[in-house]
Amino acid sequence: REDCEARGATLLLPRDRDELELLNETLQKPGRSFWIGLWEPAGGSGWTWVNGSGLERHRCPLDIREGPGHCGATNGRAVKAQECGSELQWICQRGATEL
Repeated sequence: REDCEARGATLLLPRDRDELELLNETLQKPGRSFWIGLWEPAGGSGWTWVNGSGLERHRCPLDIREGPGHCGATNGRAVKAQECGSELQWICQRGATEL
């Protein structure tokens, strides 16, 4: 997250399942996972995007596979829970610039 913020961006916040599936098709990196901007804060408040908004499962019905952690990563097939301290690559995004 810190690297993305230093670049004026955020970790990826897919708008819907179609965008996430397009990303997964593009990555095509079997066996590798990438951080996205999804995490589960302490206290059981549910999965949350790094911008503070809650995961709206009716808009973005992610198949979050249970795992040992509270941070979200995609591996080209699904979003899974990962230990937040795991060393993975990440995907940043920033808004479009008007010319």
